[in-house]
Amino acid sequence: MSMVAWDSGDNIMSVEYPARLLLGAMMWACLTSITATAGPVARYIEVQLRAVRSLEAQIDALADLADESASRLLAGGLFLAGEKGIVLELTCRAGGPCATKRLALDKPLPALGANDIVLLSDYGAPGTLDAALGKLGSTPALAIVFASKESPALRNCAHANVRIVPVDIAPDSCVVTLPTGERLIPAAAPAIAVAQWAYTAELLAACRRRRKQLAIYLSVHLDEGRRRFKRTKGLLFEPDMQPEPVPRGEYGRAFLAAVRESLEAVRREEAGRIRKAAGWLREAMAAHGQIVRNLHGHLPPTEAGIRGDVSFFTQTTRGTGEKGEKWICDRLHEDDVYLFVGYQLNEDAMAAAANALGARTIFMTSSAPGAEQARNPRHLYINPHWPLTDACLELPGYDVKACPLSGIMGLTCYYAICGEAASP
Repeated sequence: MSMVAWDSGDNIMSVEYPARLLLGAMMWACLTSITATAGPVARYIEVQLRAVRSLEAQIDALADLADESASRLLAGGLFLAGEKGIVLELTCRAGGPCATKRLALDKPLPALGANDIVLLSDYGAPGTLDAALGKLGSTPALAIVFASKESPALRNCAHANVRIVPVDIAPDSCVVTLPTGERLIPAAAPAIAVAQWAYTAELLAACRRRRKQLAIYLSVHLDEGRRRFKRTKGLLFEPDMQPEPVPRGEYGRAFLAAVRESLEAVRREEAGRIRKAAGWLREAMAAHGQIVRNLHGHLPPTEAGIRGDVSFFTQTTRGTGEKGEKWICDRLHEDDVYLFVGYQLNEDAMAAAANALGARTIFMTSSAPGAEQARNPRHLYINPHWPLTDACLELPGYDVKACPLSGIMGLTCYYAICGEAASP
């Protein structure tokens, strides 16, 4: 017979095994029910957090892979292939390696050697990863695949030169299903970007254990005259630096902790504003107003409009500053909505111009709006919780941080808003 013991404060002190099993089953059922009924905002952020936790559990494997890569990279090159958004996220990117090169898999491959590294990203479109693996598997280069852990193409991969970083997302990765059965709001891009940056963090550490510093870009917004950019463009290693070694796992854990903290901050502090933003989008749709998006960075503008994205935006633009203000003044009207995923500057003048026309504005930048703009009832600021410096990984003895968060967090907030707005 199951027995439960209570203390004098009516708290459970101990439970015999059958009762513990029953209690555990009840708690699991409760948690499952909460997850199943959670709204799109909570579901989307939880999917990203689950992917981060899975990568944290793989730190030793990432460190092994980084060590193998660093040994080759001393005499090779670093290539990016696969999904366009992920390729651009790591190409000529503030906080990213300066020497990355794009590799087009729909064209004849260049001569790849055994010391070359190819980072291959895949969102799960049928047949795409099979074809890519077939092509890269015929070369001596080390191919590292970042894809859903459930991808069918990874189950029987027999190529000796292929390594796999499994990402804990579903094969189609979408979190919203419409009554028509259409699946929307994919989680793949932010999750796979996190995986590639976590690998990059460990690669930086592995190179440091070989007394080499991978050259890292500084944001051009902080690089007066682009002097540093011109010095480091295409540079693989800093020629005059011999950094101190870094323990295995330290950089990967630090980066993933930063991502997790940002995601948890958005879930804790911004969920209400994200839902309010979605409500504004739904109201604009009902009123047949314009719904405009202006997405900046490497990852968000590339992902907009592709598989699984929403279709209710009536226009897409890219301008900021005076150019952005002019576009707004020429095209926006009362009751339109203007959604802006920006970078460091708050672009208050753009928001004020739109609000003066009677349009609502939803802005996501690392700088909060000024006091006057923050009081405007037609303006909504959502903090994407990435630092003003963007890159978050300290590299002792080096003048630049590595591994940026803006693309990951900006796209996560964008998809969370769209998912909430599109949900039935």
